[in-house]
Amino acid sequence: MSMKKLSVRMVLCTAFACLITPAFAQGPAICMVHNNADHPSITAVAKGMTDEATNFGAEITFLDPAFDPVKQVAMIEDCISRKANVIVVNAVDPAAVVPAITKAKEAGIHVIMQNADTTSEGKAFTEAFIGSQSFDQGYAVGLMIVKALNGNGKVAVITGKTGQTDTVNRTAGMEAAFKDAGATIELIAVQPADWSKDKALTVMQDILTRFPQIDAVFGHDDPMALGALEAIKAQGREAEIKVFGVNGNKEACAAIKSGEMYGTALQLSYLVGVYTVRAAYDLNQGRLISKTILAPTAPVTPDTVAQWESQCW
Repeated sequence: MSMKKLSVRMVLCTAFACLITPAFAQGPAICMVHNNADHPSITAVAKGMTDEATNFGAEITFLDPAFDPVKQVAMIEDCISRKANVIVVNAVDPAAVVPAITKAKEAGIHVIMQNADTTSEGKAFTEAFIGSQSFDQGYAVGLMIVKALNGNGKVAVITGKTGQTDTVNRTAGMEAAFKDAGATIELIAVQPADWSKDKALTVMQDILTRFPQIDAVFGHDDPMALGALEAIKAQGREAEIKVFGVNGNKEACAAIKSGEMYGTALQLSYLVGVYTVRAAYDLNQGRLISKTILAPTAPVTPDTVAQWESQCW
């Protein structure tokens, strides 16, 4: 068998970490510290990284702190002790990771932030942020809401984890779209559900109890949007409340096709993983990379779902 045909093989996998190594590693040793590996978007990121590792001879260690910022700091320090070439961090807390990524920089290790960035202070110790066009996603959904409500109505937002990059950007993008469209839309509730479908269901139940009029709900990702939809359907209010999300998960695209959801914005998380490995390889080769690398997005609506269905994941 030629070396070119040798593929990535899994040599260690536990509930907390997986080590993926090529048969003849020639690329960077990457240590990836997620924030919640169970989320479908993070699963897609990991698959993109794993697949692309075969093209660059990369060795990848995946670590999952399960949304615990203290564990994440400890895992970054573990990556330093492993002498990784590149540490990739999806920050649970933007500020909490700063001391650890500072240590990585001081140890001569490249740091890439992925999906959830660090603070302005922390950026001094990182090489790049790789994620999705989350402001544009929020803007696209905002325009969908404006169109669906004819520029006037009451909207609830179920957000991701407070302070994280995508949470901030998607809300800001939505509000910018409302402003640019000259819409008179009232935000009646903005509540976090921490990227959890189950939490979103509970949050939506509370919102339904508190507000007699709700014209639309924007879940910052499709699982949360679908959780909100479950709560809405349980109260028989699906005819009056339009539901929007972000991701382009297959369930959401199917719900848009059937008329249960009104729209989502693609998040090509697989590409985020692909771009991360490419950037890590370039850094390891001493090459300059862009400070911001973003996977593209597109609006998925009842009018466009047929066009984008093949990209839903």
